[in-house]
Amino acid sequence: MSSRFSLGFLSRVYSPGFEPKVYRDTVELFKVAEELGFDSGWVAQHHFASENGRLPSPLVLLAAIAQRTRRISLGTGIIVLPQEAPLRLAEDASVLDLLSNGRLELGLGAGFDPDTFTAFGREPEARHRDYEQHLQQLIHALGNAPLTDSGSRLLPRAAGLGQRIWEATSRVELVAERGHGLIMAPNPHLPPEAGVELVNRYRNAWTGDNGTPPRVTRVQALIPNPDAATRNDIQAYVQRQQSIGVYKAPVDDDFDATLRRLGILHGPVEQIIEQLQQGPRLTANDHLVLQVQTASTPLREAIRALEIIREQIAPALGWQPTLPQGTLT
Repeated sequence: MSSRFSLGFLSRVYSPGFEPKVYRDTVELFKVAEELGFDSGWVAQHHFASENGRLPSPLVLLAAIAQRTRRISLGTGIIVLPQEAPLRLAEDASVLDLLSNGRLELGLGAGFDPDTFTAFGREPEARHRDYEQHLQQLIHALGNAPLTDSGSRLLPRAAGLGQRIWEATSRVELVAERGHGLIMAPNPHLPPEAGVELVNRYRNAWTGDNGTPPRVTRVQALIPNPDAATRNDIQAYVQRQQSIGVYKAPVDDDFDATLRRLGILHGPVEQIIEQLQQGPRLTANDHLVLQVQTASTPLREAIRALEIIREQIAPALGWQPTLPQGTLT
């Protein structure tokens, strides 16, 4: 894959129910990941517990995590931008970036759940139009441009945050043109090699006009040992995606076939390593971000999965942890 990419994990903050423990567990998972040497941790936004995701306000939780960690980058994977007020998002993101000493990675997407768009008074069919409008307003604010005729500008200003924007979309030429990072994940309606083609299109379209390198965050679900609870979680996920018209592939009777279609890596460590090696080639500017939880995964199992990744999987792909300052080799 690469001699040195950044290693991260994604938590969708899944849980069977809402309770403070799910947020405390996520904070603990970030702390453990930092101790293991992970370079980044990412959280996903879910409104109204869609997909059993319990985190509607990712920047709030990341602010708490920022106070319990020191090094690990803090990513949003993703915030549903059409449902956000761009200037308010810029203000919140800037405060968090200052609190965390510049560790925020701001991942954005257009979203897809029609129920949430209705609740926010938005039209699902207009989400890409709204995304583009809101993105331009966000970029404008983060770029220190005047926001009023009198010259009001975003305060506080987080220098460099505008160069840490990531977009999750198949319209990769637009992402490259804007100089943003690309978030990509398996698409159940496309063959696995489609991800390689997507990344190649992005890199080929890159101009470098803003002085930053092309950068890819590859998100991949990884469950070393799926159990009965995991099976139920994934089947429930597929059923809901079907109900809102997002998952249009056939439902496989074979659970392994369903996992393959969803791009969820599982099985022996050697098999997982081989499958990861078949994906897009990652460089020193890229992230490999692995999701290790479903709704029923207890904290101890998520931690064990991170340990397996750190000890067995990531080193086999060429990754080595960044040593904290002052650590002797």
